[in-house]
Amino acid sequence: MVLRYGLIPNHLTDDPDDYMGMVTDNETVTTEQIVEQMIGKGSTVTKAEALSVIEEFSYAVVQAVASGNNVNTELFKVYPSISGVFANESDGFDKKRHAIRLNLNAGPRLTDAVGNIELRKVEISHAQPVIQQFADLKTKAVNETFSPGQIASLKGSFLKFDEEDANQGIFFIAAEGTVTKVGNVVKNKPSELLFFVPETLKTGSFQVEVRAAQKNSKNIKTGRLLVDLVPVS
Repeated sequence: MVLRYGLIPNHLTDDPDDYMGMVTDNETVTTEQIVEQMIGKGSTVTKAEALSVIEEFSYAVVQAVASGNNVNTELFKVYPSISGVFANESDGFDKKRHAIRLNLNAGPRLTDAVGNIELRKVEISHAQPVIQQFADLKTKAVNETFSPGQIASLKGSFLKFDEEDANQGIFFIAAEGTVTKVGNVVKNKPSELLFFVPETLKTGSFQVEVRAAQKNSKNIKTGRLLVDLVPVS
């Protein structure tokens, strides 16, 4: 298998001729599939045993993170950080203004694997929304937080959508799966969307999706910013 990519306009630079690479048409491998590969190599470990060990490992990692620790493994590194502005030296953490974020980086084994990836350049025949940047225009934070009830900006490519179609638009996806659609859009252009963040999004973490059908097409495509955003006031 190879990593397929194509080129699309890059709207985050001042050069109108700039392009960016977009990964496309690649498969997603699940835990079940990884376990099947493990036991398919003649391993003496059964599928049930493998799944049990993975569950115990996941539980231990979650407990370590919940205790405020950094986690450093051969596959990944996780460490917490705090976002938001503190008024002065005596100010303390306030859930309404600050948030705990988890930062995830590749460990040495995954970093080494990148060098073995085979690339194949392809044409992007079915354009889909690509979100490059989320900006909270009140706090100026980028890809970190949003202010409920305030204006935010999404920049990228192929973002414009049909506002008359209820299935298209900007959607906030909560960690538990709840979906909230943006109702007030100020600017609807292919390279940028300006909108008011729904006031109901007060707590939790969210990812942002844009669902849009491109010109002369009825097929709705989805683009998601794979960064967890948290609300601040």
